[in-house]
Formats: sequence, C-alpha cells, structure tokens
Amino acid sequence: MIVKDRIMETALRMFKTYGVKGVTMFDIARDCGVSKKTVYEHFIDKQTLIDEGVQQLLNNHITFFQECLQSTENAIEELVRNMRYIVNIAKTLNPVLLYEIQKYHPDTWRSVEKFQTDCILHSIKENLKRGIAEGLYREHLQIDIIARMRQLQLEAAYDPIQYPADQYDLRAVMDQLTAHFIYGIATIKGHELVNQYLHIKEEE
Repeated sequence: MIVKDRIMETALRMFKTYGVKGVTMFDIARDCGVSKKTVYEHFIDKQTLIDEGVQQLLNNHITFFQECLQSTENAIEELVRNMRYIVNIAKTLNPVLLYEIQKYHPDTWRSVEKFQTDCILHSIKENLKRGIAEGLYREHLQIDIIARMRQLQLEAAYDPIQYPADQYDLRAVMDQLTAHFIYGIATIKGHELVNQYLHIKEEE
C-alpha cells in the first residue's frame, strides 16, 4: 500500500471512531507511523484530507449500490442487500462524524447532501421502477412521493432521538422499517419474496 493510501486509511478509521474535530494531523501521522511532514506532503491541510476522505466513503457507497444492482435477482433482493450494507457501515461510524462535518465543514457537507439526492434518492427511485417492471411492486405508485418517504425512514433509523442506541438495535429497526415499507408497496408476488429475504415467518 502506498503511503498516501495508508494515511487516508488511517485518517478515515480515526474520523469514523472519534469524529473530525478532535483528530489532528499529528494524531494521524503518529497512528500511521509516519512524520507529520509526510502527511502534509500528500495532503496540504486537514480540510483536504477530510474532503478526500468523505468523497472516498461516498464513492465506496456508489460502487456498492451499482454492483448490487447488477448482481441481484430482483428489486426486493437489491433493496434488502442495500439495507444490510447501510447497517454494517453505520455500526462502524460514530454519529458525531456527520454532526461535526455538518457543523464545521459546510462545503464538505454539501457533498454529502448531493450524495443523498443524486445517489440515495435516485437509487430508491430506480429500485421502485425496477420492482414495478418485475411485478413485485404495485403498478400505480407515485414514485417521487414513495421514494422520499423511504429516504425519511432511513434518516429516522439513524436519529438517536427517535431510536436511542441503548434501547434499539439498528439491525432490528432497519428490518422492521424495511419490511413495513416493502409490504406497503409490494404485490402478492412481492410479499412472498419479502418473507424469504427478511426471514419473516408467517403466523400459524
């Protein structure tokens, strides 16, 4: 691994654990095992490191969503796999990271907001179109409305006020919200796949 990539990997790990405000370039250099001068040779300042780090995280998400679209058999499998991926990412991410980026790094935050619209919301809409075409989602859904509702569901799941981490398991919250969402939009054919992918047992 080249030095720049190692620095970025270290920085992202520290940002995800501690947030961005309390992590210094010296902290990153020490944890990475290089001099602070070496860090500055690759990243002109901390803001550049934050910008490139966040963009790398967003690009990783985009790559996964694209691969998921290509490798899944149907829209419901795609939706569930995306949900599982988001849950796994959230478990490694201190919520303070997003809070601090939003508060102290507004330009970087705009990239996150653009991602939420251009990638997350767009992916939800495309999944709805796919599900309708496959006969798994109801035909006359108003896609713009339903997609925004799903995005709000996802945002609520990570809201510590709505679902405090000491009271709710994120995986269980996402499973319940996703099942509720799919049951609301699915055809009878789609309901059978919901049970399969979310391992929901029918009541006797």
